[in-house]
Amino acid sequence: MKVAYRLIAGLPILLSTASLAAAAPVVLPLARLADDPAASAPQESNGEKKQEVLIRADKMTYDANTSVVTAEGNVEVTYGPRTLLADKLIYNQESRIVIAEGNATIREANGTTLSGNRMEVTDDMREGIIESMNVIIAGRGRLAAARATRTGGNMMTLEKAAYTTCEPCKEDPSKAPTWQIKAFRVIYNQDKARVEYEDAFFEVFGVPIAYLPYFSHSDPEAPRASGFLVPGVGHSTDIGYFLEVPYYFALDPSYDLLLSPMYTENDGPLLKSEWRQRVTDGQYYIQASGRYGQPRNRFGVEYGDETLQGHVFGKGRFDIDDVWRWGYDAEVTSNDTYLKRYDISSKDRLVNNLFIEGIDGRSYAAVNGWYFQGLRETDDPGTTPLVLPLVELEYVPDEAVLGGRFQLVGNALYLHRGEGRDTARLSSTASWKLPVTTTGGHLFTFFANLRADGYHVTDTGVSGTDEQTVGRILPWAGAEWRYPMVRTDWGWKQVIEPIVQVIGAPYGGNPDEIPNEDSASFEFDETNLFSFNKFPGLDRWETGPRVNVGFRAAAYFDEGFVEAIVGESFRFHEDDAFTEESGLRNQQSDYVGRLTIQPDANIRLVHRFRIDQSALRYERNEIYGEAFDPDWYTFRAGYLLLEPDPLIPTQREEISLEGRVRTIEHIWFRASGRRDLADEQMIESKFGLAYEDDCAEFGLDFRRRFTRDRDIEPSSSFLFTFRLKGVN
Repeated sequence: MKVAYRLIAGLPILLSTASLAAAAPVVLPLARLADDPAASAPQESNGEKKQEVLIRADKMTYDANTSVVTAEGNVEVTYGPRTLLADKLIYNQESRIVIAEGNATIREANGTTLSGNRMEVTDDMREGIIESMNVIIAGRGRLAAARATRTGGNMMTLEKAAYTTCEPCKEDPSKAPTWQIKAFRVIYNQDKARVEYEDAFFEVFGVPIAYLPYFSHSDPEAPRASGFLVPGVGHSTDIGYFLEVPYYFALDPSYDLLLSPMYTENDGPLLKSEWRQRVTDGQYYIQASGRYGQPRNRFGVEYGDETLQGHVFGKGRFDIDDVWRWGYDAEVTSNDTYLKRYDISSKDRLVNNLFIEGIDGRSYAAVNGWYFQGLRETDDPGTTPLVLPLVELEYVPDEAVLGGRFQLVGNALYLHRGEGRDTARLSSTASWKLPVTTTGGHLFTFFANLRADGYHVTDTGVSGTDEQTVGRILPWAGAEWRYPMVRTDWGWKQVIEPIVQVIGAPYGGNPDEIPNEDSASFEFDETNLFSFNKFPGLDRWETGPRVNVGFRAAAYFDEGFVEAIVGESFRFHEDDAFTEESGLRNQQSDYVGRLTIQPDANIRLVHRFRIDQSALRYERNEIYGEAFDPDWYTFRAGYLLLEPDPLIPTQREEISLEGRVRTIEHIWFRASGRRDLADEQMIESKFGLAYEDDCAEFGLDFRRRFTRDRDIEPSSSFLFTFRLKGVN
């Protein structure tokens, strides 16, 4: 049975000590105010409203002469959002001092926990001294100190303190954590979520490795705060030893800045930066870097005057209203090998895009501008096109037309080159599609399309300028039949589905006067087997009547599935719009297909292929597999074979391997590699060791790049990385 008493400060209390020492738990609200309605909500000096101090305990005594309450056994003191727990408590109402002994703990509303052998604090728990203190911050950060002084409810000054985010070892709590920061003096500002150190030592596995006269970081509660991030240190053959020290500026909730000064042994200083911002109607970021120095020739030798070299990447997306938005993608660099030399990007072509687009129901409109920068040695800036504008329009009415869906598509393009051919194109397409499902489960799709294209081509050469205007009308129509058959047996859901697509179209329509700007590069595979036009763009189209056939089979079970599709295309006459190497030129195409085996969520094998229909050899062979257990291993392997084509006249055959396995507790071995099987040489290899636990990650990796690109020689590099979890 609980007994409750209300003690009013400043009034006599007519209760005997024996009556308060009841065997049952006792609850005492100790009010500081008289029951005067006019004084119901006075303020503390810090602006907080005064509240009752509520004490619960197994045993409690009160001395009326000294106004001292002594509580023992499961003591719990509550003042507003804070709670104090202890084995024994002495509370002086006159001085408002609480002395807590034995497993003393203060719990804050935000989850922060303060504990110590002995506490002497004010009854609102905002001021006081804590002996042998431990602080758990948001369930993650841990501060320990021989003595701590708390002021203002939000500031703590700690003496002989240590901080870590590592959990104590369950078998041996005295064991040194993976890492900790020890200091003679630490200031913890709870409002700013900031921990500051004076005369600090950074320890790893109990061994001091760095002295820090002054150091500060955010606690785990702070999502963003300014400060230094983990530095990067390493070595590569191209730039020598390097050190990168990033600094993060948390300028505002809506924008921030990252500056990363980098010093290299061979090339001197380099500055990297990244700006991110959310605005009212969208967001954007800009990444840039730069150095001032002499350029290098293809042999890596510096020459000429010192110039500014660098790169700028960016991306932005902005809403205009509920229908329209605009945006950009930016990628530019000062010279071809800059990005690879400083390991910023491995791209060999940079794409810049400025656009505005609108989506209204099923209809769509967009205006784009495209600029490309080729970084390969064979790229010629004079023949690299500028696309401005590219206009795309799609209109789909809500009402059905002849029972089916009708669509109008418009396209306008102007493509300009500094040297060579310029192209202007107008195109419009009307299409109609009607899906029908019979009572027997047959799926039919009927379709008809009519497209009209107009081109104006200007070709400027040594002999002068040649201008041509040409147009064409391209009709086609057809039907597709599918018959999925489903049954369940042995607990598996099994599906087999034959597919036949018949398309009627006239021959011709690809005159030599029409340049091939957007359809020169494509791959015939299972993804476009049933496309009406297997060319990816508008400049070329698939001519003549043809039949596309395929077969799909699948089995689905509780944790995984097996799925396969195979097919080919037939035509009455050869289509010389396709190259011989494409697998589509002849009356019977190559075989294309895909096999996917996924017995569970952790194992997957995919085989994609194109097989020459006459020689029955692989023209494209791609195999990819992965298996992983997040706690123990991850393995990925890939194989790729591509036979020569007009754009890549040499065979490409390579294999890639990647793996990560835990050797002993917390230690992982990781390795990856790519090998060119056609040239019988390695492309890249990498291996390293990593340590990872609940509070830290350390990694040491070695990489060897075997390729050469002008001033980028085959090189070796190593990189040391580390991350302290829970330190912002």
